[in-house]
Amino acid sequence: MKKNKFAFSYSLILLFLLIGCTKNLKNSAESTDPFESLNRNIFAFNKSLDQNIVSPVSAAYVKTIPYSVRKSVSNHLEWMDTPSTIVNSTLQTDLENTILASAKFMLNGLSLGFYDFDNNETKIKKKDLGSTLAKLNVPEGPFLMVPLLGPKTVRDFTGTLSDRQSLSNISSNSVNKLSLAEIPINLVDKRSKLAKNIENIYESPDPYTKMKSYYIQNRRKNVYGDTYLEDKNNKLDLEFEKLLQ
Repeated sequence: MKKNKFAFSYSLILLFLLIGCTKNLKNSAESTDPFESLNRNIFAFNKSLDQNIVSPVSAAYVKTIPYSVRKSVSNHLEWMDTPSTIVNSTLQTDLENTILASAKFMLNGLSLGFYDFDNNETKIKKKDLGSTLAKLNVPEGPFLMVPLLGPKTVRDFTGTLSDRQSLSNISSNSVNKLSLAEIPINLVDKRSKLAKNIENIYESPDPYTKMKSYYIQNRRKNVYGDTYLEDKNNKLDLEFEKLLQ
């Protein structure tokens, strides 16, 4: 119990300490990269690990495992991640998403998530603690390149740590062990889905900058949805109008 409290407290302390490293809390992760030198070294490490181990394993996975089996594995991994969406939908007072996610989680629990009885007809918005913190207007903080985990903002990295800790507290030991065992499977599964995007990033003149931009843009789109896209388009329009003046 003490260890759990310590882990949660550590996550919160990490959030505020690292965000405090920026001169202006309103700065976004896109323009705030005080750890760039370290981040680039970690990116190089992750890239080497990916190209030499993860990518070949992922390619073999796609080549040797039938699509139907890979789809079942993906369904199961998404099902295992649903409790995080349920908890954070509740924290964000998104009642509709909480009910839909809970219903789908219980329904697909009959097959441990390997088979989607709903046939993907129920659309659920994935949520995590990072998106909950965003709803509370907690700044993104500096950009981080985390060993093995890849790109994160301080806010999202803290959310990831807290999400895993919270779910391990409410899950049984058997579920926690299963979750740990599935980490490498999840890594290979996600790598196979993002293969083209990742290769495109590696082929760019500055892979680190492109990876950072790709992550931040997609993360904001997932967290803020249409609101982010509208704000982004409005800012682009304003910048374009300034050029015409």
